Amino acid sequence: MENLKIAIFSKLTLKEKEIKNLFEESNLNNYELTIYDPIKRGDLQKPEMLNYDVIGIIDGCFLQNTAVGHREILNILKNNVKVYGAGSMGALRASELDTLGMMGVGKVYELYKSGKLCDDDEVAVTFDKKTENGEIVQITFSMVSFREIMKNALAENIINQKDYKLIINSAKELYYPLRTYETVFDKSKLDKEIQIKIMDYINTQRDIKHIDGCNMIKKIISDNSTF
Repeated sequence: MENLKIAIFSKLTLKEKEIKNLFEESNLNNYELTIYDPIKRGDLQKPEMLNYDVIGIIDGCFLQNTAVGHREILNILKNNVKVYGAGSMGALRASELDTLGMMGVGKVYELYKSGKLCDDDEVAVTFDKKTENGEIVQITFSMVSFREIMKNALAENIINQKDYKLIINSAKELYYPLRTYETVFDKSKLDKEIQIKIMDYINTQRDIKHIDGCNMIKKIISDNSTF
């Protein structure tokens, strides 16, 4: 039996080691896994992409001239490759192409699909390769993740409704490459004590994009466990 060939585009929301561990700890046998950097335009047009049985997209580049195109994904689907999306660029593209065969996973995908999210910048972040081993480092936070955590903070009375609206509006008004906690706090003019409470709370929370990315990996494993 030939091995199931799987490609995952991430290394940002989910680190390479995390992805490998999820597969290694599963009951999926006879597979070959390749993990790529966040997807950009042209990646799916490479001939080797047609050799995969499954492609999972989590992270991607968002600048207009580098974002993966719809036609690239459709061409892969037409060649009988399963394509999953979750978390970030994957969730966005899946919400646009699920009626044509792409499979979406997770809450971020559902938010886009339902129309509760519309803007690309909700999942966009900036990143860089800064470490010696080339690991990708996230520089800014995503609006969708920040909003979800702030909703939880409001529900748990960490912040009040007034502060919630102020900090969410301050973050949303910023161009996504400028969305750091420092710039949002500066813009919102929240009291220092509240800023500290918010940061302490954020540091205890999981990123919704990370949760969705993990669930996409688990879905890929579950759907293909009898391969």
